[in-house]
Amino acid sequence: MGMLAGLGYEVTAVTGKAQKRGYLERLGASVVLLRQELEMGGRPLESARWAGAVDTVGGEMLGWLTRTARKNGRVAVCGNAGGIKLETTVMPFILRGVDLLGIDSDWCDIETRRGLWKRMARGGDLHPMHLAEMARAIGFGELPDAFGAFLEGGSQGRTVVRVEDG
Repeated sequence: MGMLAGLGYEVTAVTGKAQKRGYLERLGASVVLLRQELEMGGRPLESARWAGAVDTVGGEMLGWLTRTARKNGRVAVCGNAGGIKLETTVMPFILRGVDLLGIDSDWCDIETRRGLWKRMARGGDLHPMHLAEMARAIGFGELPDAFGAFLEGGSQGRTVVRVEDG
């Protein structure tokens, strides 16, 4: 989100946690929508809203994003926490030319990775502005205590486990 905002894009975030609005705005969102307040609709096409989207949820959210993408919009998908099914029609793809892009970093060649890592490094154009706020590190022994927050949807950002801290 911060990378896109840093490149000059207007970023809209969708969350199921109203209390995270300020956090998402600090990360670069200019608009924060609550998932519970969205009308996902079910028509083959909905009002066009996005030039592009990055979906980390899948399921109903992904279908909605394809139906609300603008002409020649791009929807990149990299998650399936909301489900693995895609409920949509061919209409967004035929009438609006929407592209659905699957992200699988496992097959990315090392030269491409190195180029992206360089761009993400301090001073690069893709450097995450709020990286320290988005991640926390815990020792391996703290991991069992962290599971509760993960399972209850109370975690945010990334948690790095220091294995050597056993």
